[in-house]
Amino acid sequence: MQKIPVTRDGKRGSEVLIIDARDVIKIDKIRDREIIIHTKSEQYYLDYSFDNLEEWLFEDGFRQLDTSNIVNMNHVEDYDTKRGLLYLGSDNKKLAKTATAARIHKEHIENAVKLIKTARMTTEESGTEAYEQLFSNIISETNDYQLLRSYATIRAVNERKRAEDKILHMAYHDALTNLPNRLLFDEKLRASFEDASRNGSNLAVIFFDLDRFKVINDTLGHHVGDLLLQKLARKLQVYVKEKDIVARFGGDEFIILLTNVNHVDEAAQFAKGIPDLLKEPFIIDNHELFVTASIGISLYPQDGSEVETLLKNADIAMYRSKEKGGNSYHYYNKDMNKRSLHRLNLEIHLRKALERGEFRVHYQPIVDLKNGTVFGMESLVRWQHPEWGMVSPGEFIPLAEETGLIVPIGNWVLRQACIQNKRWQTKGAPPLVVSVNISAIQFHQINFVNVVIDALNESGLHPELLCLEITENIAMNNMPYILETMHKLKLLGVRISIDDFGTGYSSLSYLKRFRVHTLKIDQSFIRDVTSDEDNAAIVTALIAMSHRLKIKSLAEGVETQEQLQFLLSQGCDEIQGYVFSKPMPADDFEYMIKENKQLYMN
Repeated sequence: MQKIPVTRDGKRGSEVLIIDARDVIKIDKIRDREIIIHTKSEQYYLDYSFDNLEEWLFEDGFRQLDTSNIVNMNHVEDYDTKRGLLYLGSDNKKLAKTATAARIHKEHIENAVKLIKTARMTTEESGTEAYEQLFSNIISETNDYQLLRSYATIRAVNERKRAEDKILHMAYHDALTNLPNRLLFDEKLRASFEDASRNGSNLAVIFFDLDRFKVINDTLGHHVGDLLLQKLARKLQVYVKEKDIVARFGGDEFIILLTNVNHVDEAAQFAKGIPDLLKEPFIIDNHELFVTASIGISLYPQDGSEVETLLKNADIAMYRSKEKGGNSYHYYNKDMNKRSLHRLNLEIHLRKALERGEFRVHYQPIVDLKNGTVFGMESLVRWQHPEWGMVSPGEFIPLAEETGLIVPIGNWVLRQACIQNKRWQTKGAPPLVVSVNISAIQFHQINFVNVVIDALNESGLHPELLCLEITENIAMNNMPYILETMHKLKLLGVRISIDDFGTGYSSLSYLKRFRVHTLKIDQSFIRDVTSDEDNAAIVTALIAMSHRLKIKSLAEGVETQEQLQFLLSQGCDEIQGYVFSKPMPADDFEYMIKENKQLYMN
């Protein structure tokens, strides 16, 4: 792009200014070596030979159309064939500047205007073919070298403009979803502050994150996750009004700006519509995928008058929704800052806990109801912080899953459980089956089977004395991988248990296909089994189904004798819960084994 040296008054010795050729609309000759340069809002003077101007600026799209004017063809808006006038700089003819084109071929001007207008309507996705066809037709019908040169230059300028537009679009839009990105959102939000202050209206920033999206990525692959995000982006674009903006913040996080919010309830009503967008499953590669969203809302100006503050507070509110189980929205309030700082502090300490040896494994006995003896135990991770004491698993396990730390923590628990079980055998304890919870992320490690093999080899534990507990959600995703991994584990001789059965998208077919050893009935059914007829019916049916499938039934969370007697009457195979013992450290569990503690069942 050429730089043009000009002055404001055309007098020698005046201050020289430098302007870009692209800002120039037309150039008029007043007299020899007195040239006026026009931009949309200003005019300047140039001391230069008019005859040489077109040659100098030709590559930037300038054409001499009459004896006294040169125009920038990139600013042409329309052509009046009757009057021989070009309209420049504005599509409003009253505001546009004009240039005469009486002494040049009318057909040439019409062709040039067609090329320019067609190029402007051309995007990367559409219109390219029509533009290329028009250019080809014009070239084939033109013999004049100068005109051909003009058309070629117009084409080159148009191509450069499209390339610049594409680069600009890429800078301000997300490559995967084509939604605005964080940079464009920040600029729009900052520009909206002034309008909101002037109008006395509010702005709302709505930040939301898909719940458990990482499981989809880890189980089905990033390709499927990306397709889901693209489909969601298209739904969001339809849902958000044209005057507002939705942007992809990164990963599975999206952010929406609502302008002209007259009442705080408007933001809530809008947020309530997001779960409605997610009710229908996303069908991708023959998978029906259901997702929910955790949503946070911050308002301008009460929750912040700066971009970073509003975004941070909406993010904090979103995490409050996530802590509450997801699939909900929360407004920001100041008390959330304390919770956010606590969560950040918790994550920092959690990342260091493993290397500092702060985790412990406790064991809860699993009792065989045929004889009341201890059949095995479930290994449960505990975090003993040096300052905070025992941190609740309900507080750090969800955070570990969200951050991916559950993988190294889970692998450590697996190894420790195998080593401890073998140690008890070496000391003369009867062979017990140790159960280890395996998270979805952990199970879908590429080398998960090798992790299990290494734990068995390191400890010397027989594979039949290890039971891996997986949840329904693991079994419902990426079936080919699940079947392959299950087959490899079965060849090892490792037992498989389905945990929390009945609480997710239950599928009876995979119980048959996977040939699991144990079905664990979730404690939510056991809790009211003696007082709720529906729960009693569900538990009875699950036990009967297990028997028919030759799968052991295990009831967890058994706390009372009444619950125990009900399970005995229905033929349940195994139980665990406070009715026999709470989870305990390894030393206490070892003492219990030595004492040969048994369950009193009468």
